[in-house]
Amino acid sequence: MVALKFKSTADIKVPKQIVDQVIGQEEAVEVIKKAAQQRRHVLLIGEPGTGKSMLGFALAELLPMEKLVDIVSFPNPNDENMPLIRTVPAGQGRDLVAKARLQSMTMFKNQNVIMFIFVIIAVILPWWAWSFYSKYGTTVAAIMTASSSIVAILFVIGFGLSLMMGRRIENKVKIPRLIVDNYKRKQAPFNDATGAHAGALLGDVLHDPFQCFLPTTKMTFVESNILKNTDMHKKINDLFEKHKSSIIHKKGYEAIFLDKNELSVLGDWHGSVAPVEVLSCNRQDYNGKMIKLTTSANKEIIVTPEHKIAVNKNGKIAFVEANDITEKDEIVSKAEDVIIDEQDIINTYDKRQQEQCRLYHQYLDIKSQNPTWGYKRIAKAMSQPIGKTRWWHSNRHIPVPIQTANWLKERGLLPLQADNSKLPLIAKVLGATFGDGGVFDNLNGIFLSSSEKEAVEEFGSDIRNIFELKINENSRIIEGGIYGHSWCYQNTNRNIIRFFLALGAPQGNKTRLALEIPNWIYLLGSLSDEFFGSFFGGELGAPKVHKQKNRLQTLDLAITGTKELEDNRINFLNKVKRYLEDKEVCSTALVKRATKNEKLLLYRLLISVKFDNAVNFIKNVKINYCRHKKEKMVNAINEFRALKKNKYDELISLGYGAENVMKLLQLTPSSLYVVLNGEEIA
Repeated sequence: MVALKFKSTADIKVPKQIVDQVIGQEEAVEVIKKAAQQRRHVLLIGEPGTGKSMLGFALAELLPMEKLVDIVSFPNPNDENMPLIRTVPAGQGRDLVAKARLQSMTMFKNQNVIMFIFVIIAVILPWWAWSFYSKYGTTVAAIMTASSSIVAILFVIGFGLSLMMGRRIENKVKIPRLIVDNYKRKQAPFNDATGAHAGALLGDVLHDPFQCFLPTTKMTFVESNILKNTDMHKKINDLFEKHKSSIIHKKGYEAIFLDKNELSVLGDWHGSVAPVEVLSCNRQDYNGKMIKLTTSANKEIIVTPEHKIAVNKNGKIAFVEANDITEKDEIVSKAEDVIIDEQDIINTYDKRQQEQCRLYHQYLDIKSQNPTWGYKRIAKAMSQPIGKTRWWHSNRHIPVPIQTANWLKERGLLPLQADNSKLPLIAKVLGATFGDGGVFDNLNGIFLSSSEKEAVEEFGSDIRNIFELKINENSRIIEGGIYGHSWCYQNTNRNIIRFFLALGAPQGNKTRLALEIPNWIYLLGSLSDEFFGSFFGGELGAPKVHKQKNRLQTLDLAITGTKELEDNRINFLNKVKRYLEDKEVCSTALVKRATKNEKLLLYRLLISVKFDNAVNFIKNVKINYCRHKKEKMVNAINEFRALKKNKYDELISLGYGAENVMKLLQLTPSSLYVVLNGEEIA
């Protein structure tokens, strides 16, 4: 590796004539020449905006047109899984495919014409038989006509069958397929793999038009797992001041590349709002047309015409330039860091209760606007019975949903905001309701079942801390199972139950419910860790060392559901898979199989049991409400680590090299360090 003498490409002196020249280090020139001689691929890698794509297009234009070819795949009569690949001059591929298709159609067309002639003869045959055999008597004529009719019917049936068989055979005729089509191309094809859309959203290119702001624009960023709001103008200026020694200047633009994990803002992550790392920042003064967008909630945003805005299109997020947004477009936005409010609690009740809440709020509005009015006058204005407003006037018989909301407000849980210190604990309890816990269908309790008593006690303690309850208030722990080996914590406080329903907890039998992970879980890493940690505590299948002592047994997550919920279960487990990928844990497959119940299927996410992957799982992923399961997994990995260490020493003593031993034992340098270090994984 040769050290670069230039800070950027701007420091390289470019001659006026650059044709037939390669700009760069001498060693790099030799590599490129050798790659060209061996007809190998060349990958251009560098910072965004340095002109790699333009160079690729230029090279494509320089390639001679006469050397362009089409690539055609022909059927292999010996092995249909290995087609014959042939190259022909550019433009001839389409002709070959068209001729083959025409020949197959002509063959069957001729056959059909002949068969059609025979059918006409078969239809006319009975009439001819009657007229010919009538001279021998009506009996003979009738017999011969009937025979001719039967023959004609059989022939028509045969004709129909031949048509059907002909279509099937025609579908099975192997026609060549065109893989690479250079028809009428004027230059060699060039595929740009820059990933422009992803780069533009993250702001990693100098010409990015998406960042625009006024001095008053606010931004939400993530710092130490806490959401913070600040002026975007101040934040950007502070970053530029910090990196002033490495600012890139280019025709009025100023850009900086940020350090890893230096700045994260809220953005789109697979349809959810979640922290997104910012790779670079750029700024440029703008003097031109601006677009002002006003939402139905009277929120305003002022942007440049080309600024792309997230818009809800048929349930999916699409990015549309501000200049093209119409009045009916629904802009995707985040509320003022509010996860749930009073209306969300009210929505967990039935329509009658919701209507009572609406009337009660109407009563409060009229009363605040007309403080001298009595309950009778207010009732008349509302067209409601006097008895209803009389009770409300004396602060009695307030609708039950409003009482629940007030109870939660007293504990600082409504409105529930993203900066609430109890939010990680709330996410932890909510995750358990997706696993071995839940909410009873009749709303008589929120519960968690476990074979470990300390797990349900911890669950109860967390609920007590969230809602500031007394010990055993509205709660109990029940011992169950034939041999008394299971425990179940239950809390019957309806206010608590409604709170978790509003947050997204499943109600009733989960095998028949669509499971949806609430979007607010992705707001902060701590929330995701607690939520998924509790889910894993109930649904994770911890591995153990195989009896042959050469591998770990299955590590997986499994949930059940009806056949109608297959898409939902697959989508749910794919979200779990993406979370694990962020924790550097790989999954191998998503499978389903039948259960003893014909109406239910078991959906499993299989997690790689390679040593590195298992170690990453233990180190990076939380497991809540199940100490025994985590200990079992840790013990299995430590036992497997010791076996790897013994095998490594044995192979080294036999004269194997370290690299060969790593391949034999399927170890990477990092996992080899863990194995040789001798420290047990905690």
